[in-house]
Amino acid sequence: MKVFVATLTLLTLMTTVEARPYPDRLGICYVFVSGKMTQRAPCVIGTGYGAGAQYMSLTFGTRDHAIEFPNSRPDLPPTLDGKVALTYRRDASFFSILKGKPLEDEEYMDCIKTKDGKTDVCYFRPS
Repeated sequence: MKVFVATLTLLTLMTTVEARPYPDRLGICYVFVSGKMTQRAPCVIGTGYGAGAQYMSLTFGTRDHAIEFPNSRPDLPPTLDGKVALTYRRDASFFSILKGKPLEDEEYMDCIKTKDGKTDVCYFRPS
């Protein structure tokens, strides 16, 4: 009976881990309007994958943004709250948009904005 309970417990734990492959992390989220920061707040960064895409949610304040990165069709753009979006990076200190790859040891934040520019959010995951 003890072996059965131990096996059942182990299987339950393994299933739980498989259901959420990446744990939520605490970060800092930013909202930009016309290139200027309008909000900065602690946020929960949730990630996962399945059904041909990688998913991310940014939850801060009363906002909850859903991001999807298709991986079964890499030619498709990411989406932000169901709208076609573009990804880019900003300097974590001065918020300037980075061109090209970040330099080694340079702190940056990942950003995504809808093509219409109405939603523009960035997130920073401190080490």
